[in-house]
Amino acid sequence: MEGKTANQQKNELKAVRGLIRFAKSRGELSSDPTESIETLKTGIKSAGHMTWLEPQVAQYRNRWPLGTVARLALELLLNIAARRHDAHLLGEQHVKAGSKLSWRPHKTLRTTGKLLSIKITPAFQEALDAIPDGTRGEGVLIFLVNDYGRPFASTAAFGNKFADWCRAAELKPVLCDDGRTRNYRAHGLRKAALRALAHAGATGVELMAVSGHSSLDQVQEYLDEVDRERAAEAAMTKLANSAGTASG
Repeated sequence: MEGKTANQQKNELKAVRGLIRFAKSRGELSSDPTESIETLKTGIKSAGHMTWLEPQVAQYRNRWPLGTVARLALELLLNIAARRHDAHLLGEQHVKAGSKLSWRPHKTLRTTGKLLSIKITPAFQEALDAIPDGTRGEGVLIFLVNDYGRPFASTAAFGNKFADWCRAAELKPVLCDDGRTRNYRAHGLRKAALRALAHAGATGVELMAVSGHSSLDQVQEYLDEVDRERAAEAAMTKLANSAGTASG
């Protein structure tokens, strides 16, 4: 791994260790020869996927009105905090009692197998009702379809199409603090949905019930971010009030 970047080292070591775990399970190895290997530190923590904020959501909605699959995709991702893989497979077969979407997230099918049951919001229902008849092919239950009225062939195919919709909405790339340039994409809407829930006062357990995360640590970042924003706003309000009192 000499001469490679921190991320390259991390990815290669992860792949090798996966092979080693397999070899140990087959009795080919008795120990992990990479156990003492340390990779370079990556330095600045990655910012991850860009979280959509109100301006980006408004800009996308302005470009893609109700009645388009592009708009339906945004409302689906934003209103149920689904992962991209699950979002492109959800359909009428997942609607329960006409008011909830119930499904088992693909990521946890082989582990917890938990069932998520999320209330259909008015915004998502409005986008769903606005889709013209004939948009989906005959017998297709999936909500999000391609230009031919058929389900997307894969998660990547849906992701690529969503990227096209974002570019058409002229959502510009952003240079992040870690030095990387990122675009607004589907996963950022999942983060936006969880951020909105945290702002609305949802607890960590409530966030987990929507997102499907398996531990509080995974959703704590959203709660911490909102707490920091509120604390900063309260501090600046106190400063403004103090300045006003002093001048008076």
